[in-house]
Amino acid sequence: MLSKSKFILGQQCVKSFWFDVNNINPTNPADDGAKERLSAGNEVGDISKDRFPGGKEVPYLPGEEAKMFEITKQYLDEGVTSIYEGSFVYDDIFVRVDLMHKTKKGWNIYEVKSSTKIRSYHEYDASIQWHVLKKLNLIKLNGVFIATLNNEYSKNNKIDPIKFFDIEPVTKIAEDNEEEIEKKISELKEVAKTQEEPLLQIGPHCKKPHSCVYLNKCWPDNIDDINSVFRLYRMNLKKKLNLYNQGIDTFDKIKDKESLSPTQKNQLRAYEEKSPIINTEKIKSFIDKVKYPISYFDFETFTDAVPIHDKQRPHMQMPFQYSLHIQNDINEKLNLKDNHYQFIADHEKDPRISIAESMLQNFPKEGSIMAYNQSFEKRCIESLAEHCPDTNMSKELRALNERFVDLIEPFRGGGYYDSKFKGSFSIKKVLPAICPNNKALDYEELEISNGGMAMSRYKKLRGLPIDSEDIKITRDELFEYCRLDTFAMYAIYEKLLETIKKNS
Repeated sequence: MLSKSKFILGQQCVKSFWFDVNNINPTNPADDGAKERLSAGNEVGDISKDRFPGGKEVPYLPGEEAKMFEITKQYLDEGVTSIYEGSFVYDDIFVRVDLMHKTKKGWNIYEVKSSTKIRSYHEYDASIQWHVLKKLNLIKLNGVFIATLNNEYSKNNKIDPIKFFDIEPVTKIAEDNEEEIEKKISELKEVAKTQEEPLLQIGPHCKKPHSCVYLNKCWPDNIDDINSVFRLYRMNLKKKLNLYNQGIDTFDKIKDKESLSPTQKNQLRAYEEKSPIINTEKIKSFIDKVKYPISYFDFETFTDAVPIHDKQRPHMQMPFQYSLHIQNDINEKLNLKDNHYQFIADHEKDPRISIAESMLQNFPKEGSIMAYNQSFEKRCIESLAEHCPDTNMSKELRALNERFVDLIEPFRGGGYYDSKFKGSFSIKKVLPAICPNNKALDYEELEISNGGMAMSRYKKLRGLPIDSEDIKITRDELFEYCRLDTFAMYAIYEKLLETIKKNS
């Protein structure tokens, strides 16, 4: 049986489709982000039903597509005018329609998405449903629509299911896709029958629209090596693949080095010379901007597809935690717990006012605020300022944004490049390269090791009993993770100061 999800998978890559059909175990299983998107989709789907209340839902019965189809037909015979998860089978193709509603002109069918924009694969989602229902000819169809989230919608008490969604008609697109859909269905049915996996080169389709869960089955073993062309900084995937398909898979095989960017040239130099590429003038230029006391600062945030707090928008970044290390002068040496301030909001309440109050209480009144990739922290602070009803508090928050310096600058700007960065300037790559073999600075030693995990774990606290042991455990683990982010910045900045001393 060819389901809608399998069709979309096959649309992206027939080899991935073949692996899935043959129950091959993924080599790159879904991460917390993918699980979060699935959960968000379910929440959004529940809200969409309120757009046409009083309908009936077709239960999901794994492996019983025919029975789900029979239940749908029963609802149609009963005269039900709104059906949720209507299920249909035609020519061994199975689709479930998120939402369908009968009007005077016929049935409207809706593909409901938890994103705020329509992607091309969403149109194929809608098109295959239109194809199946049209071929079945069970009901009079009026149109097919894609429902996305209105990113300007701000929650006010209860979610308004009308204002919450943007509805886009895609009937013409579905009609125009009809021939392509039929052709692809025939192709995938043939692929499903074959005993041997399809021959297909790696390409942009491996990453878009979704990163494939079978990447390691197809991609070269040396892709993550320090000298792999796939590690070249800010070279688009198409160009990297073009080099790879010419047999140029490592730095030493690149002939046209002049066309590379300055950072890419530094990558090659650092690898060839087996030592970091250092530009002391660029590092000094950054250091000259830094004023003591230094406030090393980092946020953790959560997002919700369906807002849970008033004045919250879909997928809005909501700061719930911060870590702050303060270094008063250049001679002061810190450890993890020295001069450290931290805050985690109550997971059952809107965090914005409480986190803003705590920040203003703990920040020094002067000196630089150092972040790693500062634009994120500054956007969050601006968002907090917009939310605060107190004008003076908003003014104080915005004043913080005037004091930021960005620790990524000397690295991304060409001041320091180590081949161990592997073409990335994220703190998770820079830290172990310039501060190696230090367990106190090792994210892998932590239970929570990245921002996605932090958000997921924090959101899972919602609804737990107030005396749950999981709350204390999770909050402790969140503290440890965020604290390392700011202590890592201190360690990196100290390394830059040390580098200047050595090279002066």
